[in-house]
Amino acid sequence: MNRELDNSAPGDGDELASILAEGIRSIGLVVLVRNPGDGVSDESFEIVGRAPDWLGTWLGAETSMLEHSPFLEDFVNGAAREFWDGPASENVLRSGLWEESPASSDVDETSETAPRFFEASALRTASGKAVLLIEPADERLKREQAYLQSVHVLNLDRRHLQKELEKKQILLECITHDLGSPLANELKNLEQIARQLADQPQLQSAVQRAIRQTERQRSLVNSIAEVFAADMAKMRSPNADGSEAPDLVAVAAEVLSACASSAAEKSVTLCPFFTSPLPVVGDKVYLSRLIDNLLLNAIRHSPEGAAVMIHFDEKDGFAMVRVEDEGSGIDPEEVETIFDPFVQGRAGGKGQSGLGLYFCRRTAEMWGGRVEVWNRPEGGACFELWLPRFRAVI
Repeated sequence: MNRELDNSAPGDGDELASILAEGIRSIGLVVLVRNPGDGVSDESFEIVGRAPDWLGTWLGAETSMLEHSPFLEDFVNGAAREFWDGPASENVLRSGLWEESPASSDVDETSETAPRFFEASALRTASGKAVLLIEPADERLKREQAYLQSVHVLNLDRRHLQKELEKKQILLECITHDLGSPLANELKNLEQIARQLADQPQLQSAVQRAIRQTERQRSLVNSIAEVFAADMAKMRSPNADGSEAPDLVAVAAEVLSACASSAAEKSVTLCPFFTSPLPVVGDKVYLSRLIDNLLLNAIRHSPEGAAVMIHFDEKDGFAMVRVEDEGSGIDPEEVETIFDPFVQGRAGGKGQSGLGLYFCRRTAEMWGGRVEVWNRPEGGACFELWLPRFRAVI
């Protein structure tokens, strides 16, 4: 027996019920209201509105669909019955997808329409009526299968990429070792020559220039290796192995001490404004390199006799170190590209790789932080490194 949705008000209510029932039918759903029986008559289901065309083909009439579909019968007489007769804890109970063969012998089993997938839902209205909703689920199943397939493909691609990165890492380590070892020996030999030429200023000056050039070459090799290392998985989970979180202030102090000679060569004054310790997420070695890049960049772009200021702060769970110089600032056309690899800027020094600032931003972002830059109103550039404060898990 078919019936329209119940409405307490006549007239407009009947028309609304008819429109709603037709809307339900047009999107291919079957809505049935359960009559639990009164001891004389058995439990039955009545369709709301007109049934969609597929119902008779795949499940038969509402009076026989449970006999045709063992899965639907198990759901209705099991979990759904407990849901309807039990306490009102949930608004809806879903059966999950099941595969159904046609109820009608007129359907060709070899055609694309057989078999099909469905899902049933048990609902309880505000007035306590038990409702059974049945919907075709072929399209949803296809979407879910396509999604799972795409996830599988992405996982395969990720594993292949990881293997390629590991191969490149090994190759790069071999290359940097083969380049770094001769450079280290060259530096030792040049330093020894410099000591022996202490009483010959002209030759001493030439050797010192050769030493600085060799150091730049070694720095370039290290920069390339570090930029590649920033793409490796170990950079994405600092402190995950239980290693101690680095103190941003203490690491910066060590870097300042190491950069003092570079600043002195240009008569640049380093002006740090230290605060209390600021433990951050990150790796101490890479954090040192990161601050070193920012500081040397400021020194390199500072005029003789200028000052480089280093400030610290914390806000909203992040710690910050700010490096300010008194140079010519950043060309507005270069602000958007200054962190790109191999970009040196208009004042880029000879022998520089153009990878230092790229390494800074890449590493900071992998640790959940960021690097920001702008020109100071009074002249010069300002770089800020923000990193998440480290919170120990107790």
